[in-house]
Amino acid sequence: MNTEPLSSRSLPGDAWDAAQTGHALFRTRLGVCGIAWGAQAVVALRLPEPSLEATQMRLLEHARQRREGLWPQAQAPGDLSAQALQAVAGVQWLLAGRQETGEPEGSARWPDAPAPVLGDLRSLLTLNRWSAHSGLPLLDDVVLDWHGVPDFSRAVYQLALAIEPGQTRSYGELADDLGGRGMARAVGQALGANPFAPVVPCHRILAAHGARGGFSANGGTRTKLQLLEWEGAALGDGISLGLFD
Repeated sequence: MNTEPLSSRSLPGDAWDAAQTGHALFRTRLGVCGIAWGAQAVVALRLPEPSLEATQMRLLEHARQRREGLWPQAQAPGDLSAQALQAVAGVQWLLAGRQETGEPEGSARWPDAPAPVLGDLRSLLTLNRWSAHSGLPLLDDVVLDWHGVPDFSRAVYQLALAIEPGQTRSYGELADDLGGRGMARAVGQALGANPFAPVVPCHRILAAHGARGGFSANGGTRTKLQLLEWEGAALGDGISLGLFD
């Protein structure tokens, strides 16, 4: 197994091809998520917004802020790049939660969505990094396009990528790793602008003493706690993070 996640590697500066871009919407247990990609890496991911149109719009806003491209919408799984396919399948596994980590089941509970929203691709996942703690994919194998991501934000996201499903850290702990607790607010701001959620798992970062902290995705902290509950996360004293605690 690799000891260095592929997502930490940078693409060559001249590797971008605006003609080899695309985006897709895909079903998950949480709702319809979005992904945008180039030939070699994932450019943006988006958790569900209140509508398909809003999810697509916000996804493409993130992608176009950092890269030029045509961004056609995928009509079938075969339209996805290799990295995008693995990211979609991995996110679907992750959001399915711990109780579904044996076989790709439970899709009947996922919200319906019209074509060309992609369905269950979990059987196509070939990434080989899985959490021994939760049995869920780590997703740090996914190659992310860091072009246009500020250096500080990238450092925050790399720390977030190291947090396994079912585990949490605090804003202050990440700030300590980056030079001091005074950076906790900057850490939170960087996470609020995360273009790769949930591959970069900003939902696993809490405020001090297990407090929920903020979450910029639709549904706010309720969505954050729902994701943590599905992953089997617990507070420092071992108490489960219930949705209504």
